Amino acid sequence: MKGTELKYEDLEGLLKGLLDKKTVDCLILPHKVGNNVAYMMVTDKNKIEPPAPAIFAPSFSVNAANIVKGWTIKEKIGIVAKPCEIRAAIELIKLKQIDKESVLLISVDCSGAFKNQDYADHYGEIGDWVDSAKIEELKGKGIAIREACAICDHRLADVGDIGIARVDGEKVLVTGITDMGLDALSAAELSLEDKEIERKGEKEKIAADAKKKEEELAKISSMEELEEFLRDCIVCKNCRDMCPVCYCKECFFDQPLGNPVGGDLLNLSKLRGAVGVPANQLMYHLTRVYHVSTTCVGCGACEDACPKDIPLTRLYPVIAEKVQEIFEYVPGRDVEEPLPFVTYEEEELEDKLR
Repeated sequence: MKGTELKYEDLEGLLKGLLDKKTVDCLILPHKVGNNVAYMMVTDKNKIEPPAPAIFAPSFSVNAANIVKGWTIKEKIGIVAKPCEIRAAIELIKLKQIDKESVLLISVDCSGAFKNQDYADHYGEIGDWVDSAKIEELKGKGIAIREACAICDHRLADVGDIGIARVDGEKVLVTGITDMGLDALSAAELSLEDKEIERKGEKEKIAADAKKKEEELAKISSMEELEEFLRDCIVCKNCRDMCPVCYCKECFFDQPLGNPVGGDLLNLSKLRGAVGVPANQLMYHLTRVYHVSTTCVGCGACEDACPKDIPLTRLYPVIAEKVQEIFEYVPGRDVEEPLPFVTYEEEELEDKLR
């Protein structure tokens, strides 16, 4: 893989170069707002701030892929974001929700993230970067990373078009992952050379730690337990709205059958004799699980969006992982890898059904 080492402060020049050389028409990248982190869209290179503290900050607000969902216009956008966000964007490309040639995907290493409010409240202790040792230290103080991050095994910047990996000292390794990425780095006048960035040992450790933490989660093993788990759900649909890979233009649960109110709810009650309120609570979540089971990247945006603090990470990513294992599919791994439900093989899954 070709790339180059840069000092943190040189990242600003790289991003400015992407705009200056017209490689992209705009950039979406994280920036610091006080003790917090948010996204901004930049078209003027002079508005780009020193990016290093922000792009590696262990904070999660919204999934950046959700910002550009539906980006099918001719202007090209560059997205600087965590691997889960870049993976979601790749799935949206496959789902025809983003035009492949209109995005430049730039992933950055992630050690896990805190909810925005937790990050802001404890910024002095957390800082702009954490490693596994720091995460354990903070956990001992009652400051824990998001559950979705704890069970995530895709934290390294090895997806998208360009990867930005942290290396020892005050440097980063910027690599071109695809031809589009290499062309972008060349246009920014970077001197590229062959670089080794397999990081096999690091990947194996991340995967082992994530698996251990997932096994520690409380399990939902029956319909009764699922109903109890979702007991407080008010079917606000925030989890759907903040999910980067939930994309239907017209959702069934915004229609009378899926969201009965008033006279429709009365008619349904007369038909069944009694109906739970809010209606379709269980059906809503089972339908969503089916809908996103192959494309869920486990970003945890659904749980962050829940006003009732239901730990949805224990439902969506956990079930999605099992479905993805059946199909031997990793969402966001490769933009050319076909989606499981759009391909058909006559003997498919025979060994899984025995």
